[in-house]
Amino acid sequence: MDTTRKLLASAADDVGWQVDLDQLPVTCAQVPALVLALVDASAAHHGAAAGLRILDEAAASLRTVIDPDTGPDGDLQVRLLADVLTLTDTRRRHAEVTRRRLLTALQALQPDGATWPPEPTAPDLGHDRDPTGLAAALAGAGLHPQPAGGHPTRVTYLACRPQRTVTVTVDPDDGDSAELHVGDHTTAVLWHVTFSPGTPAAVIAAAARDALSTDPAASYEHPS
Repeated sequence: MDTTRKLLASAADDVGWQVDLDQLPVTCAQVPALVLALVDASAAHHGAAAGLRILDEAAASLRTVIDPDTGPDGDLQVRLLADVLTLTDTRRRHAEVTRRRLLTALQALQPDGATWPPEPTAPDLGHDRDPTGLAAALAGAGLHPQPAGGHPTRVTYLACRPQRTVTVTVDPDDGDSAELHVGDHTTAVLWHVTFSPGTPAAVIAAAARDALSTDPAASYEHPS
């Protein structure tokens, strides 16, 4: 039972919720299907998060050994990193599904008094233009803000390489949700990924940095 309580408490804490662990056996006796759904959703959420963490570590490991000057070995490392990033993109979408499933399970138990949502936060009065640190993190990854387009509330950050263009579009009104698009020199989109609200700024910046690092010409200096 202690393992179950730790699982539920940890998963709920990840999304800002709380679970009445003391009354868990009573709640399970009254609405067993809802409690079991919460257990399953919590386990799936943790599994998805663990998968993303190991993929992030794999990408970090590859970045430390990539050297375009090593010939075929360097090309292999770049391809491996691209494969890891593609899989990370897929698993990130899966993680978002498990997160929503967890929130649904927590919300289902709220009328019974078994779960509590996060406390309301004070409204953003605009004093801090970068509350999550995302703008600074993207600047550190080499991306710079662009003039506002058709969505004045959204901010697009851009970085260009000879064979690669990376953009990150951030929606501050949606908790700094972000969309990362990777294109080639013809502006064709090669792949993209969506980051849900609450995704750490460091994770989004690392994804953008990884996308730029896979550019085959990233280390090439054009003659003046």
